Amino acid sequence: MLMLSMTETLFGGLLLAALLFFSSRRLGLSGFWAAVLSGLLPFGLYLAYSSQHWPGGDVLAIHFAVYLANAGLLFVFGGMQRHKQKMHWAPRLIIAFFMGLVVLNAVLLSIASHGLPGIIADLLLPPRDTQTVYTAFPGVVPHDKNKSYEPHLQQVIQQQELGWQAELQGLQQLKSGQTSPVTLQLSDRDGKPISQAEARIELWRMANSRDDQTLALDEVSPGVYQTRLQLPDAGRWVLILQINHADGSYRSSQQLFLEE
Repeated sequence: MLMLSMTETLFGGLLLAALLFFSSRRLGLSGFWAAVLSGLLPFGLYLAYSSQHWPGGDVLAIHFAVYLANAGLLFVFGGMQRHKQKMHWAPRLIIAFFMGLVVLNAVLLSIASHGLPGIIADLLLPPRDTQTVYTAFPGVVPHDKNKSYEPHLQQVIQQQELGWQAELQGLQQLKSGQTSPVTLQLSDRDGKPISQAEARIELWRMANSRDDQTLALDEVSPGVYQTRLQLPDAGRWVLILQINHADGSYRSSQQLFLEE
């Protein structure tokens, strides 16, 4: 299914609602039922879209509130148009305020999900050739993933004593919704391949923990392990590499930012 931005679903739904309202009014439907239709049908379509690309409860609630408020405004506007009345400046100001609030929320949520647009980022942020800056909201770490620091420090010391070298290849080629091979090259401090290790990668989705997944890597040659990886959605991910061997264990983490 085609991926849509929040701006497209929000304002596209409002446009569809307006078309439904005025079309149904021309067909003789009452103003009340025309408003109900213009609110329910766009939200029902968005629910069907959300079942394939879950946007989060906050985004779903915003769409519901905006579609419901728009249906109410269409009902009021349709009634005044029928009676040929002009709206007082005070209700117009209130409507303009809330419409501006909707636009502002949509912009902020779009930046939080996908970061600043390229043109604005080039104007406000450091040059891309000097460093990479991500402007999207990274999300929160679930409580069950928040481990104490002392065991982590002990593990870092043990890994430094082992001197293992673990290099993951193929992460730069990852794209949303596409399956790509990922290769691990594992060697000791002398550069000799380490065989018969149990290696796996854990992927945490910062925006939605239900997308978390764990994949085992199979050894295809001495010290070389492979798997095939598919990430369902763009955004920020945390990748954890866990290696267990008879001579010791290794664990590392890194952040991935997947483009659409």
